[in-house]
Amino acid sequence: MNAQSPGHRMQSTRLPLIAPVVVLASAFLWSAVAQAGYTVLGGVPVTQGQMRVGENDFEQLKAKLPAPNPSFTLKETRVETEISGVLARVRVSQVFQNPHPERLEALYVFPLPENCAVDAYSFQIGERVIVGEVKRKEEARQEYEQARDEGRKAALLEQERANVFSQSVANIPANSEVTVHIEYVHPLEIDEDRYVFRFPMVVGPRYIPGTPVTRPNVGRGWAADTDQVPDASRITPDALPEGMRNGNDVFVSVKIDAAMPIQQIVPVTHELDIQQTSDTHAAITLKNQSTVADKDFIIEYRLAGDDSTLASLTHRESDAEDGYVMLALQPKWSIEPTEITPREVILVLDTSGSMNGPAISQLRLFADHVLDHLNPNDEFRVIAFSNRTTAFQPNAVSATDANIQSAKQFVRGLRASGGTNLLPALKLALGGEADESARPRYMILMTDALVGNDHSILRYLRQPEFQDARVFPIAFGAAPNDYLISRAAEMGRGFSMQVTNQDNTPEIARRFHELTSQPYMTDLQIDWGGLGVKDQVPSRLPDLYAGKPLIVLGRYDTPATGTITLKGNVSGQPVQMGMELELPEQEAEHDSIGPVWARQRIRQIWNRDVGAETPAGRAEITELGLKHQLMTQYTSFIAVEKELSEPPQGQLVTEAVPVMTPEGMTQKSAGRSVAAAKPAPRHQASTNSPPAVPAASAPATVSTPTPASAPSPAPRSSGGNYGGGGGGGGGPIGPITGIVSLGGAAAAMMRRRKSRSNHQDVVR
Repeated sequence: MNAQSPGHRMQSTRLPLIAPVVVLASAFLWSAVAQAGYTVLGGVPVTQGQMRVGENDFEQLKAKLPAPNPSFTLKETRVETEISGVLARVRVSQVFQNPHPERLEALYVFPLPENCAVDAYSFQIGERVIVGEVKRKEEARQEYEQARDEGRKAALLEQERANVFSQSVANIPANSEVTVHIEYVHPLEIDEDRYVFRFPMVVGPRYIPGTPVTRPNVGRGWAADTDQVPDASRITPDALPEGMRNGNDVFVSVKIDAAMPIQQIVPVTHELDIQQTSDTHAAITLKNQSTVADKDFIIEYRLAGDDSTLASLTHRESDAEDGYVMLALQPKWSIEPTEITPREVILVLDTSGSMNGPAISQLRLFADHVLDHLNPNDEFRVIAFSNRTTAFQPNAVSATDANIQSAKQFVRGLRASGGTNLLPALKLALGGEADESARPRYMILMTDALVGNDHSILRYLRQPEFQDARVFPIAFGAAPNDYLISRAAEMGRGFSMQVTNQDNTPEIARRFHELTSQPYMTDLQIDWGGLGVKDQVPSRLPDLYAGKPLIVLGRYDTPATGTITLKGNVSGQPVQMGMELELPEQEAEHDSIGPVWARQRIRQIWNRDVGAETPAGRAEITELGLKHQLMTQYTSFIAVEKELSEPPQGQLVTEAVPVMTPEGMTQKSAGRSVAAAKPAPRHQASTNSPPAVPAASAPATVSTPTPASAPSPAPRSSGGNYGGGGGGGGGPIGPITGIVSLGGAAAAMMRRRKSRSNHQDVVR
């Protein structure tokens, strides 16, 4: 690893000095996607500011509820995470059980982080372990179906979106269990000294626009495939009503080896048992041992240290193989205040039904903070959208006190209802030819992004007329669509943040203002100085913001040594910094750079072609997936027993695992995506399945009743099916605390529910 101070090479005194520090190679290697970081800031412990449930009351409440039904196909999920530097190695074990007298095929749609690299897959039945391999998607599907039809045990893992995966497990014997193991590498998100680990647990219901197609659906989900979302039926698993759970208990453990002193660990979304075994190590588990899969699991921790570094890493197996190089730039965390360029700030606010409850309240707080901190010379617009798009004013207005107060009143009057029809709002916000002499445009998109037409939206952001705009998505809710959120930030050369139902919104908004009020360096370019570096990722560098690292990767085939130069502008003045770089003939260390580059190259190709895939792009992604054994849009993991271990008995039952409704959503708003009970299994022989049960053995769920003024589901005339709901604002109650909606309405709700505590429907 090479680290040097580039200060002596800078040609402008405006650029702050970057001091050399000692850093871990892995810390830079695994922040490879930080250019569009999905950052969670200012999370507060879940015990803060929330109502308590006494131990005795909780035991009485739990005793009145039935236990989770043992016949649910997915019995439990275990998540074991080891964090080293900023790399998380995550091992997920899904235990499927067959309660039927016939053989079972289990189907399950679930999320993983959108930037993770799935690199290992297997399943285990008894003592036997069958290891999977990556093959072309069509080939893997054919091999799975053939094995299934022949009665052989098989498992198939397919990617539907970068953050949505489908699992198929065939021929689970009667009254038996199969455990599927998935491993992936997940780079943490970094902002200043804050490191964030996130494990998504549930695929939220999607808004599906478009006209249903005439062919049969390609999947088994609740939504029909449409001309705008041709795979809608593969990303819309049936969901149980709010407060109802399946049999899936989720166990999470996290071990941290931070290499630097850990200052603080914050349980953003769940109550935790935290054991800090040394200054740099910690072990974390759920306080209640397990939880239910109705919201993302997020922890945040802070480390000591505040220096900055320009560093490089290289790897090359031999002169017969490609070499890989990585550059890491961590800008200093504070910059001197300078004259701020006037901007046009565009707030685009999601008021669809899935935002009802805590999410819409958090959105209002965030929008208020943004409006309060506009610069005097700024202009701004406010656009709200659900089925229809509504603007505060038809054109941008000056950031005067009067205009800001009127805009805040407009925001306070927003109510959540209808579908997430995002594309028209973007067209209104960013449409029209950009004037090169005009002020820079900053679009702040506040949404849960629960849509099915992700690709159409991202394709729209690639239009040339939008390339001057900076896009800053802010994600809200318990299970937002991080694929759309992070890719929109990346394409818009901005960054993203998340606000959970439990977060301290003003603190996150304050940090957002710090970052966006003054970019550290803009218009970045790398001059490789004649070195043969190819396929640079990202090809178009984002702006640098104080405290947000930039990682650049590339590959090479010719060894060389030379000087590279990073160029950019600080406060309108050109600056540059240089660095000596050696591309060695052979370097055995840092062998993870190749897969990391491959994953980011796949991301780059997909972003370039999104919504209009080309044969060349498909072929390159497929080749990268096969060469590096990575899961992609066009490659899948397949594991099949080669010979029959036992003759197949009876007929094959096919059953999909219903997912939980994300915390804070209601059945009314979620509309047709919600199943009143566990969906009937699809099979050849009749099988009776017991209904879903209220959450009990894992923390119970208390949901706020929908207000009288709450919206109804989106009408069919909107041109889309809405699977996202919002409202209620409930959350799991552990032996110590209950998570409820913010404010006085939550307290009133709890008092009302306590008065009806003997009613059978106290928890739904």
